[in-house]
Amino acid sequence: MFDPRTPPKSFTRRGTVLMALAALGGSAAVPYLTAKPQPKPATPKAPTLKRAALKDWPSLTNIAQKMIDDKLTPGLSLTVAHQGVVLFSKGFGLADVEAGREVTPQTTFRIASITKQFTAAAIMALAEDGKLSVHDPLARFLPDFPKADKITLAQLMSHTSGMGDYVNGQSHVVLDNARDRDFNGTELLSIIRARQPLYRAQPGAAWLYSNSAFTLLSIIVEQLSGMSFAQFCAERLFHPAGMTQSSIDTVDTVITGGSNGYRPEFRAPHGFVENKPLSATFIAGAGAIRSTTEDLILWHHGLMNGKVLKPDSVAAMMTPALLKNGQPAFERRGAEPLEYGFGLGLGFEDERRFATHGGRINGFTGHLRSYHDDQLTLAILYNCDGSGAAQFMPMQKKLRKEASRLGLENLTA
Repeated sequence: MFDPRTPPKSFTRRGTVLMALAALGGSAAVPYLTAKPQPKPATPKAPTLKRAALKDWPSLTNIAQKMIDDKLTPGLSLTVAHQGVVLFSKGFGLADVEAGREVTPQTTFRIASITKQFTAAAIMALAEDGKLSVHDPLARFLPDFPKADKITLAQLMSHTSGMGDYVNGQSHVVLDNARDRDFNGTELLSIIRARQPLYRAQPGAAWLYSNSAFTLLSIIVEQLSGMSFAQFCAERLFHPAGMTQSSIDTVDTVITGGSNGYRPEFRAPHGFVENKPLSATFIAGAGAIRSTTEDLILWHHGLMNGKVLKPDSVAAMMTPALLKNGQPAFERRGAEPLEYGFGLGLGFEDERRFATHGGRINGFTGHLRSYHDDQLTLAILYNCDGSGAAQFMPMQKKLRKEASRLGLENLTA
């Protein structure tokens, strides 16, 4: 039987990648804040998506349109690309139900937890700069945080720190307040520390999803870079990847070409009511980014082809994490097992390895997946969180599987 933990010959061996990961770390004694500044290399031209004749995939179009017709989501955007060349890119339904404005592949959506891989990439960029090691304890940056000496940055990036979650299960009063105002790092630290239980397991003992961990990572990015997390992502991640429609907004940002977020409500005139998401500054490194499906295609293409990070850094991100007992840190077991690297879910489908992440926040849902040996990427964004709609998740999975099937078949056609 095929074991998803046993990679094909083309897969980078775990030991090799761990050596690469170790090479990214510096000594904790290195005074990284006083290192001599290095001259900046010339800024390379940002990549853009290439476009050939788009594919006519009626089966994919029909599934997407059925989600609109059945009022599972007001709108969605879907893009599939191979080696940075767009195969399929189309919008369906409405970005603004009240105004009747249609979705296009250039419509921006909140991408929720897809943000986490950007946060991990930001940490890897700082490791390349020599400002940190992924093996550093959290105490090096936040010495007063409880158990900070027991947790490493690698554990925070792989959901193996044992930390709880300041978003899921949080008080509705806190979450409602978090939609309409901005937050700074000090406020976020206070909210994270106040959430009980602060830890649900011992560090390294289990895989436990934690928004708290990724928001702490984004605070560290701000601390070491001297930039806001939004500015760091724009300069070090979005621009090198060619992402011109992506940002992290404040509550006062005027957004043009963006989508409103909704939840299903059969009693509403259009079948939906607006569901405003948490402010980007509240969810920070756990879910702040706004983007398009075409920009997300550029992101994975740039990340996996050396435009954003060095190959060793990307290999480290895509190495499955291990628990302290040496066992894999599975995000999901069963028929479709999924391990986790740094901000990325890692699995196999028909012996093809893929890196993926989903996202869900008030009013929005998304999915990003790359079969990286085949250089096939698909991105799907919805302006609905699916709450209360029983068929939303099954149809979302059906759409993703059909997009994957058609894209992979195109490679051998």
